Amino acid sequence: MVADATPALFRSFFLGGFECSTHRRRDGRRLDLLAGTRHDRLAAADYRALREHGIAAARDGLRWHLIEQAPGEYDWSSVLPMLRAAETAGVQVIWDLCHYGWPDDLDIWSPAFVERFAAFAAAAARLVREETVAAPFYCPINEISFWSWAGGRWGASIPARGDRVVR
Repeated sequence: MVADATPALFRSFFLGGFECSTHRRRDGRRLDLLAGTRHDRLAAADYRALREHGIAAARDGLRWHLIEQAPGEYDWSSVLPMLRAAETAGVQVIWDLCHYGWPDDLDIWSPAFVERFAAFAAAAARLVREETVAAPFYCPINEISFWSWAGGRWGASIPARGDRVVR
C-alpha cells in the first residue's frame, strides 16, 4: 500500500476556532467575543493548547472596528500579538476579516463600505504576509449568505434593515 503524497491544504485534519464576532446588537451595544472569551489576551496559551491536542490549524479574526478607527488609518496592536502567537505555536490561521462588525463611522449601505473594506483587506493581507511564513488563508466576510438573510431580509441582526430588501 502506498501512502498518499498529496500535500494537505491545512496543517491538521481538524481545525480549531475562536469566536470573533464584533457586531452591534439591535440596542446598539457592540459585542466583542475575542475580548469576551479573553482570547485576545490568551492567544499564545490558546494556540499552544490547540497544538497539545494535535490541532495545527484554526480560524480566528481581525477586529476591523478596533483596527481602523479612522478612515485608512490602521492600528495593528490588537492583531500583532495574535499573529505572532500563532506563528510561534505553529498554528496555521484562517483569518476572518469581517465577522459581522465594521468601524463605527462606516455605513454598510454606502459605496464607501466596499471601498474601505477592500483597502482594509489589502492592508491586512500585507500585514499577514510580513509577519508569517505560511501561505495565508482568509474568510473575507463571515457567513455572507446568513448575514444577508438575517440582517437584510429578516432584520434580526445588524444591519437589521428588512425594509432594504429588493423584492
